[in-house]
Amino acid sequence: EKRTYERLISRGVGAVIIVAMPNPETVLLVREYACGVHRYEVGLPKGRLEPGESHTEGANRELQEEVGFGARDLKVLGQLTLAPGYMTHATQVVLARDLYPSKLPGDEPEELQTIEWPIARLAELVQRDDCTEGRTIAALYMARDLKEKM
Repeated sequence: EKRTYERLISRGVGAVIIVAMPNPETVLLVREYACGVHRYEVGLPKGRLEPGESHTEGANRELQEEVGFGARDLKVLGQLTLAPGYMTHATQVVLARDLYPSKLPGDEPEELQTIEWPIARLAELVQRDDCTEGRTIAALYMARDLKEKM
């Protein structure tokens, strides 16, 4: 059979989502307005890469813009796709540790609220009505599983 497929081609240079851990038991989340669902959502800091930025450089910049911390230890954990059947967009999951205070101006229309969340309470977090973003949930499980192996 002959088939015709439609694809949405990502025109960006890439994206990152950051699992920032100020200590081995805690992850930093942000609460921000999500216009797609018209409500506030709790999730991980994330953003697009700037031209020429590596995944870890972009993750460190986004972390400073959205959370007010930089990281001395950054590690790419893997890649997540949104809808690989028809969309080329992919997001790199970056683990950020050894955090230090550092704030860069961001492009958000309002200040983001930072929330410290115990990674041991991950199941409780994903049951909340305001934590529904799939990349956040998958990235948190990736980081938790890595933590358990270490």
